[in-house]
Amino acid sequence: MTTRLRTLTAGTAFIAAAAFATALAPAASAAPADVTVSPSVSGNTITLNVVNKANKRIGCEIFGVAANTPPAASGVAFGYQTPEELGALISPGTSKNVTMQVATGTPPKPTGSTTIPNGTYDIYWGCATITLPPGSAREEFWGTNPPLTNMTPTAGAPIRVTVTGAGRAAPAPEKPASPSVPGFPQIQVPEQICVPWACYPVPTF
Repeated sequence: MTTRLRTLTAGTAFIAAAAFATALAPAASAAPADVTVSPSVSGNTITLNVVNKANKRIGCEIFGVAANTPPAASGVAFGYQTPEELGALISPGTSKNVTMQVATGTPPKPTGSTTIPNGTYDIYWGCATITLPPGSAREEFWGTNPPLTNMTPTAGAPIRVTVTGAGRAAPAPEKPASPSVPGFPQIQVPEQICVPWACYPVPTF
């Protein structure tokens, strides 16, 4: 199991899925609607909901780059990779929310904070069926190109998301105006009266 998933997630982390593709059995034709992803943004957190309607477990590789830039490994800002454990796979007929993490290291891997910097991003994704033992059945693939570099993509364009954080802070409430001196509407009562040795608050009635 560990060896099989490492094939999915190793190499140059996100972009070098070509080796992953050529190492597997011939790919079966995938129905695009069998595996879909949809994003949600809350504050500076990006979550992708992956829905698996295929008849096998799947593992996924996802990464985001600044919008309108080439999807090169050097430009990866964040991503997600299915961990190398059976329980992390997405079973048939289920869905899973995966949270994006900031990419760290060389090559970049999604191991950093889940707080994504403000900006607009293009998200590329790829999911593949995982069979046990490896090679016991034809594999199927879904997603963009890349990361499934040698595969026929089922999604023609990356997913565009914009992160704006929690928004602007609410303005502080305005302080009410001080009352005016009776008979002199242009003169406001001071909050305190000061003498050389101390200041005293003005009582309110």
